[in-house]
Amino acid sequence: MPVRTETDRHYAVTVRRDVRIPIRERDMTLSGDLFLPEDAGPVPVLITALPYRRDVSAMNGSTTERWFASRGYASLLVDLRGTGSSDGSQRPPFDPAETDDALAAIDWAVAQPWCDGMVGMWGHSYGAMTTLRTASAKPSALRAIIAVQGLTDPARDFVHPGGVRGAFSPLGVWAIGNLFNQLLPPLDDYEDPAEQARWRRRLTAAPYLLDLYRNGPGAPTWEDRAVDLAAVEVPSLCVAGWRDLFVDGTIRAYERISGPKRLVAGPWMHVMPQECPNTPIDFLGLAKSWWDKWLCGIENGADEPAVSVHVMGAQPRWLEFPEWPPRGTGRTDDVSTWQRWTPQEPDPAVGLQSGLWSTPAGLFGLPLDQHDDDVHSLCYTSPPLDKPLLISGRPAVEIGHPWRRVSVKLTDVDPAGRSTLVTAGIESGAVETLGVGLNPVTYEFAEGHRIRVVLAPSDFPRVWPESPAATGWPALNTVSLPVVSAQDATEIGYPAPDEATDLPLIEPESPEPAVWETTTDLLNDTVSLKLAATNVVRPDRAGIRKHRLRIGQVLVATANRADPEASNVTGTITGTVDIDTGAHITIDVSLIATSSSVEATGRITCDGDTVLDRRWRG
Repeated sequence: MPVRTETDRHYAVTVRRDVRIPIRERDMTLSGDLFLPEDAGPVPVLITALPYRRDVSAMNGSTTERWFASRGYASLLVDLRGTGSSDGSQRPPFDPAETDDALAAIDWAVAQPWCDGMVGMWGHSYGAMTTLRTASAKPSALRAIIAVQGLTDPARDFVHPGGVRGAFSPLGVWAIGNLFNQLLPPLDDYEDPAEQARWRRRLTAAPYLLDLYRNGPGAPTWEDRAVDLAAVEVPSLCVAGWRDLFVDGTIRAYERISGPKRLVAGPWMHVMPQECPNTPIDFLGLAKSWWDKWLCGIENGADEPAVSVHVMGAQPRWLEFPEWPPRGTGRTDDVSTWQRWTPQEPDPAVGLQSGLWSTPAGLFGLPLDQHDDDVHSLCYTSPPLDKPLLISGRPAVEIGHPWRRVSVKLTDVDPAGRSTLVTAGIESGAVETLGVGLNPVTYEFAEGHRIRVVLAPSDFPRVWPESPAATGWPALNTVSLPVVSAQDATEIGYPAPDEATDLPLIEPESPEPAVWETTTDLLNDTVSLKLAATNVVRPDRAGIRKHRLRIGQVLVATANRADPEASNVTGTITGTVDIDTGAHITIDVSLIATSSSVEATGRITCDGDTVLDRRWRG
C-alpha cells in the first residue's frame, strides 16, 4: 500500500465531464464526472455509482466530490447503465447487475495514470446499496468503503416494509422523482446527437413505478435484489440516522459485514450528516480520516471507536461502545401493570403524526407529538420510571391474536402527556402469536416519564391503510427493551461541519418555504399529507453551462377512513429547462397510485412542439 504523510494539503481541482468508461458490451460506455487534484501525482480514487443523473448533480455543484478532490483524492461519479449519459437501457430498480457497472468503473480507474491503484467506494442511500453490493463482489482494487444511510434489502427496507405494500415513499416521492429524471433532457451537451439519441430512446421505457407496483410483497425478485452483506470483507464505515427510513438496513449492514468496520449512528433523517439541521457533524472530515487510513496507510486511529451512537431523549450526547449491539442487562416487561387504552374501533388513517421519517425527506419532518395517533390506537403505558432508562439496540414486542398486520410504535410519554416517537416497526402474518422487531435506536427515557407501546393496523402514509377484520383487539404480551448502562460507554464528541465545504446551489425561487401540512376533511372523513416545493438550480455558480432548471412538485397522500380502498397518493412535477442556446423545454409528470392500481403520465414540449405525451398503467 502506498503511504502518504501529507494529510492536510489542499489542492486545486480539475473537472473532466462525461469521461467514457468501457463496459463488456461492444461500443457501449458509461458516463462519469471526474474530479482530480492538480499536481498531486497518482492518487487513490473514490467512486460513487448512481441512477440519479450526474448532470443534475453537476448543476448542484458536486460539492462533496470537489471537496474530496481538493484533499488529494480523485473522485469519480458514474451514471449507471441506462441512466443519464451512460449507454444502454435502464435496468429495473435495485438490479444486482448494477454491480457490473461499478466493477467496470473500478477497472477503468485503476488503469489511469492519475490513479495509484487504490480504490475507495462510497455513497448515500441508493449509492450506499450500490457500494455494499460492489464490495460483496470482492474486486481486488477496492480497499475500503463508506455506506451512508443505505438500504440493503429493498423490499424490507423500502418498498414493502414488514411484508406490507408501501405507499407514499416508494410509489409517490421516489417513483415520481425517478420518472422526472427519466424524461429530463441531457444537460451537459443538449445538442450532441448521441445524447439526444439516448434521451429519446428512453422516453417510452417503463418507469421504476411499474416495477415497484407489479412486484408485490413476497415476489421472488425481491430476494434476488437484496445485498449479500456477509460477503463484504473490506474495511467498512457504516453511517446511520436514527430518524432515517433506512436505519435498519444500515445497522444490519454493520452487523453482518465480516471485515474491519465502524458504525456511526446519529439523530439524522435522510440527509448527509454534515447537512442535517439536527446535530450535524463534520462527516467529510470523518470520511477523509477513513480514506487516509485504509487507502494511504496513515495510522490515525480512524477505525476507532468501533461504535459511536448519539443518544436521543432526556440527555442528548454521543457515546462510544466497543460493540454493537452494546452489552446490557436487557429488560422484558409482561405489561400486566401497564395501563391499557382501547379506542372505540381501529382507525385505518393513523400514522401522520410520525412525521416524514419513513420518506426520503431530509431537512424537515421530524415526528410530531404522537398523542393524536395514540388516542386512535391500542396503547399500553408503563408506570412512571423511578430513574432514567437508557436503551441501545432493537426493542421487540410479542403480540397475541394479532391483526393480519400490526404497526408498533415505542413512545416516551412525559408528565404533561406529550408522546414522543422513539422507534417503530411493522410486521404481517396470520399467526397466533406475532413477534415484531422495531428499528434499532439509542434513546434515554427520563425519570418520571412513562414508556408506551402503540399498536395499530395501519401506519399511513408509510403503508396503505386497512381496516382489520372483525377479530377483536390483539393483546400485548411482552415488551423487550435493550437496556444498557452509560457506565459501560465513553462520552465523546464530534466536531461541527465546516460550513464553507458545502455551499448549497439549489435555492428557492421565492422566499416561500417548502410545504409540509396535514389536513382533516370532516365531511368526507379523510386525512391528507401534502408536500410541496419549488426549486431553481443556478448552474452559473457551478462553473458549467448556463442552463436554468426550475422544478415544482406537489405530492399528496390521502387516507379514507370510511373506504380505505379509496385511499390514494397523487403527485405532479413540472420542470422547465432554459437551455443556454435559447431552447425552452417543459416536462410535466403526474401519477396516481392506490393499493390496487398505479398510473403515470409524462409530457414533454420543446419550444412549443410536443416531444412526448405518454401514459403508463400498472
